[in-house]
Amino acid sequence: LSKPGNGICHQVQLERIGKPGKTLLGSDSHTPTGGALGMIAIGAGGLDVAVAMGGGAYYIPYPKATLVKLSGALRPMVSAKDVILEVLRVMSVKGGVGKIVEYGGEGVKNLTVPQRATITNMGAELGATTSVFPSDEVTRGFLKAQGREADFIPLAADPDATYDEAVEIDLSALVPMVALPHMPDNVKTVAETGPIHVDQVCIGSCTNSSYLDMMRVAAI
Repeated sequence: LSKPGNGICHQVQLERIGKPGKTLLGSDSHTPTGGALGMIAIGAGGLDVAVAMGGGAYYIPYPKATLVKLSGALRPMVSAKDVILEVLRVMSVKGGVGKIVEYGGEGVKNLTVPQRATITNMGAELGATTSVFPSDEVTRGFLKAQGREADFIPLAADPDATYDEAVEIDLSALVPMVALPHMPDNVKTVAETGPIHVDQVCIGSCTNSSYLDMMRVAAI
């Protein structure tokens, strides 16, 4: 039980509760945040979750599998949000419907768990059933820092795994991007968008709510 006031549920789940290899059903569309730890975390309707809590089964159509193959590493001033914005630009807000998006490739090891969480969290905007990263040494380091190293198990796709489709993204080629009104896949680079008058900035959504995100804001 996470009591009221502990913080955004997805961040609490990631830091205190989630375990690689476990399945999570949550009554919020951004439940797939847990995929950053190598979980199959699915957002569902409140009634579906209530039935599951009562011991009932949860049914979904068998999803297709999409591989997002990452290479390279993010350059300074480029964030994990830019990664998922690029995925949205390529796949669109309907591109993930009926699919599980799995992140793989050499670039994965260059992303921290909070960065992975930003990416899996916003997979909801793809319409995906869930998004998932491997559980690797980066995952182990994160769980160790949270005092939960005993929860770690390594998990990765089999070498001969097959997918229904694949998207390749070079992290080192990404630049800062922004989603414009009124859809998350209306993505432009910051350079393309140019100066925008800002009246208000809201910080701390479940997409960017890690301690590091808060530290960056505090530093600014």
